[in-house]
Amino acid sequence: MERVDDGLWLRRKKEFRDRLEEDLRIGYLDRDIMDVLLKFFSTEPYFTLSSCSGRVTAVDAVMPWEREKSTVIFKKHSPVTVKEINELLKQKAVWTLWLVVTGPIIHVSSRSLEDALKLLSLARDAGMKHSGVMSVSKKGIVIELTSGVFISVPLKSSSSVLVHEDSVPAVVSLANKALIKGKERLNRLREVLGLKPVNYFRYWSRHSTP
Repeated sequence: MERVDDGLWLRRKKEFRDRLEEDLRIGYLDRDIMDVLLKFFSTEPYFTLSSCSGRVTAVDAVMPWEREKSTVIFKKHSPVTVKEINELLKQKAVWTLWLVVTGPIIHVSSRSLEDALKLLSLARDAGMKHSGVMSVSKKGIVIELTSGVFISVPLKSSSSVLVHEDSVPAVVSLANKALIKGKERLNRLREVLGLKPVNYFRYWSRHSTP
């Protein structure tokens, strides 16, 4: 197995910490997960590369998991409303308009295999059982922490509406339940990392998340 270059790893940690601070400054950072990211950066053998606290998106694509020929037209890290989905149904779809809910996902760089395995054990205890090691190189050992929470609902095709107005409340309820399930698993990760869980309903009532 290729050994991690300590000097390179430390330089990358500083680089990604600077990027995190810049994202926070310009308002780009997903604040629902900021405390978790700061915890990793303050812990000696880890830092984060990318993250999402869990979100609802609307994607115009052939299939919801495809990136080529796809366009994200809506994104929100907090619960969606009937009004928002009704507005999406008014838009024209080139392929198929999908409502997609994904749970939290965090990519962490670890300084050693021992530290990577320790983090994976903690993550799985927190319900992130789909987590695993993605790559090993001199830059670090990259771990993907993910909950496995995922649903997709086709809203409309290029030629017809697939979810009609009377079904929208049920779709909204399903999407929000999945989103909250992911946030609950993120709270469980907070607990194993020694952080306080977030009351998201109180948080969302005070903050508008993009």
